[in-house]
Amino acid sequence: MQSGTKCGRIVETLAAEIAEGRYRAPSSFPSAEQIVRRFKVAYLTAVKAHDELKRRGLVYSVQGAGTYVARAAGRSVGLVVPGWSGSDFFPALCRSVSAVCQRSSRPLLFADMLAESGEGLAARVVSIARSFVDAGVGGVLFHPVDFCADAAEANRAVAGVLREAGVPMVLIDCDIVEAPEESGYDVVGIDNAAAGLRMGEHVLSRGAARILFVSVFAAHSPNVQERLAGLRRAVSGKRGARVSTFDIPQGDDDGAALRAAIADARPDAVVCSSDKVATEALRALSALGLRVPGDVMLCGVNDGDFARVLSPGLTTIHQPCDDIARVAVEALDRRRGDPDAPPMLIFLPAPLVARESTSRVFQKRQKKARQ
Repeated sequence: MQSGTKCGRIVETLAAEIAEGRYRAPSSFPSAEQIVRRFKVAYLTAVKAHDELKRRGLVYSVQGAGTYVARAAGRSVGLVVPGWSGSDFFPALCRSVSAVCQRSSRPLLFADMLAESGEGLAARVVSIARSFVDAGVGGVLFHPVDFCADAAEANRAVAGVLREAGVPMVLIDCDIVEAPEESGYDVVGIDNAAAGLRMGEHVLSRGAARILFVSVFAAHSPNVQERLAGLRRAVSGKRGARVSTFDIPQGDDDGAALRAAIADARPDAVVCSSDKVATEALRALSALGLRVPGDVMLCGVNDGDFARVLSPGLTTIHQPCDDIARVAVEALDRRRGDPDAPPMLIFLPAPLVARESTSRVFQKRQKKARQ
């Protein structure tokens, strides 16, 4: 519905008043007749406004009883992530979203897809989306499901359920389609290709030539693919520099496959798709008798808990989780107020945080300690 029409203006006014708390669940909502009198419009226009508010999940009607405000309509936020404990990024993101919602007194509905995989994933994620709709959620923040073969199906299913119910959705970290395609949804995150480029330029400037990129389920993660593309761009044209890749297979719990890959590649820098992967790389390097950064430099992405407890300290790309959460919730509010607005791709600053794992000073200290 176009916001500039008479009906559109009525819808946006009433939606804003619901969001501000003027009408609270489960109180009754103005009838079509009351809308006619207030806005001095035709009855059909008032009915269309009612229908649009229902489509957005802001109100619902009970036959013979009237129209009512949905629970927490326009204010509650649904959050869906692919796996809380499966990543070092999601716990920090969830804490940040929770803090944003608490500051604005918004209810937060949370769903974690960690336990789901294979054929059951799409059905489960659709069930979660429908439960959010039934709860009258005001909007959904969704990190697209990745790291599994049927991720695309699951992501399309979630989008379809929310679109049909008129519930706005903002994507976190990446789109639900592969670039250069665009889904038409707002996306808030970092420029992953630029992050890969920064890591590549950083280790190259410190003398790296043989770079090994280590990841997990790279084929099913657009973010990982973009980070690798940025890394390759950094190396492109640099004489003698090259990038090899290794994707840690399922079942490599003892790190044997990763150790073999490192021994075969003989890298002087290991760039990882995340800080969690970097912890596994550090363990493999230590098992091979290789020092970080004396023998091999090490980088990760996220700058979360893993980066802060590793020794030596991990050079990493900082994920601005607090800013991502705040901007994503703001984007939900804008989308609810103007569903037909052009989609936005919002990249937030993600600086490289240089620590001891790529430090030449730390490397010199290691050499002195060995003497």
